[in-house]
Amino acid sequence: MALRKTRRQTDRIKTSFLNLDIHNMYDRLFIILFIIDIALRLLWLDKPDGSLIFDEWYYVNVARVILGLKQSVGSNGTPPYQNVPSGLDPNHEHPPLAKLLIALSMYLLGDNGWGWRIPSVIMGSIAVLAFYLLLKKISPYGSIPIVGTFLFSFDNLAFVLSRIAILDIFTLSFMIVAFYWYFSGHSYWSAIAMALSTLCKITGVAGFLILTVVHAGRIIKNKRDGKQWNAYFSWFEKYLGIFLVSFFVLLTIMDRIWVGYSTPFEHLQYILNYSSALVSACPNGIISCPWQWLINQIQIPFLIVNVKISGTGGVTKQFDSVAFWGAMNPSILYLTIPSMAYCVYSYLKQKKQDFTLLMVSWFAITYLPYYPAVLIGHRVTYLFYFLPAVPPVCAAIAYMIADQNPPRLVILFYLAVVLVSFYLMFPFKTVP
Repeated sequence: MALRKTRRQTDRIKTSFLNLDIHNMYDRLFIILFIIDIALRLLWLDKPDGSLIFDEWYYVNVARVILGLKQSVGSNGTPPYQNVPSGLDPNHEHPPLAKLLIALSMYLLGDNGWGWRIPSVIMGSIAVLAFYLLLKKISPYGSIPIVGTFLFSFDNLAFVLSRIAILDIFTLSFMIVAFYWYFSGHSYWSAIAMALSTLCKITGVAGFLILTVVHAGRIIKNKRDGKQWNAYFSWFEKYLGIFLVSFFVLLTIMDRIWVGYSTPFEHLQYILNYSSALVSACPNGIISCPWQWLINQIQIPFLIVNVKISGTGGVTKQFDSVAFWGAMNPSILYLTIPSMAYCVYSYLKQKKQDFTLLMVSWFAITYLPYYPAVLIGHRVTYLFYFLPAVPPVCAAIAYMIADQNPPRLVILFYLAVVLVSFYLMFPFKTVP
């Protein structure tokens, strides 16, 4: 009997990878979803030919400067970075890690669409995988991981930003990995991943703040004795220490080799000064206010290719053959407020679960600070800044569905609406 049990355990190990078990129905569905997700991100990745999409204009040219390649020339006949030394990152307003990864890809794959965008595809895929594994760790219902990951995979904003060469998906991916490692009991690795997130974009520090709140909430939930708070501060000191050491050591190395700063403090001061100087009235052009994001207002046309076809009788047919929009999937976005409110209610009135604690903290810390930043500091903000809040919204919707347990046909209908919305927002309207 013991021998048979050992063999079953061995067979289970052989069919498992990264905590995915092919005997588990949800895991099998996720593997199918993950393959489709990667295929869609790779589909026509280098199209339109030679076009830079939105802020790729800056980051691809940053990589070209680092690699000593010729920059693109804009409509004014000049490149984005003039009179800058070759081999050094000229874009000092962000830490260099994500830009260096883009440059490495271009060095290996060439100065083309594949070289520019493969790192974003990889990081977007890591985000999807880590998000599913994270939800498996902490979800109170078995269906939440697959439903939440399904929603995250088919959100237009997350999809578009994970197939173009800009920084946000790098920051989010490392952050989700850090959350997964934290709930897996690997706080040291979590702190290092959080440092990598912040080395891509300084807003990655939000992930550190989220975990400090979550860890405190878990201590409060246990309600044991004062020694628990001693344990909390001990954890906090170690986590903060590893985070800061990893961040400053890696930033120092990258700054000295690829940026040109002698100390990381000079670079951080520049980042903070640059950020504080980005002020404007809101809304203004593509600049939007954070409350507008909840209804998808002031969507950003990342790249629009309009086609005109002359027909008989002088009639001209006009349509968009390519339309990369910075906007969320409305069937997901419009459930943000009810789903997050449901999570808050559930946490306060029912069992104080790690799941609801993380999702509420994640959403609040990555989204709500933009309100005082705009209302008080007049900070420039854009709709795609909502990206870090998309995963907790997706997870909260999945939780609300699972907890309310509506008829299966209702759930399938909603998921079908999500797919239809994704299809309507898909960037390529015709086959390139």
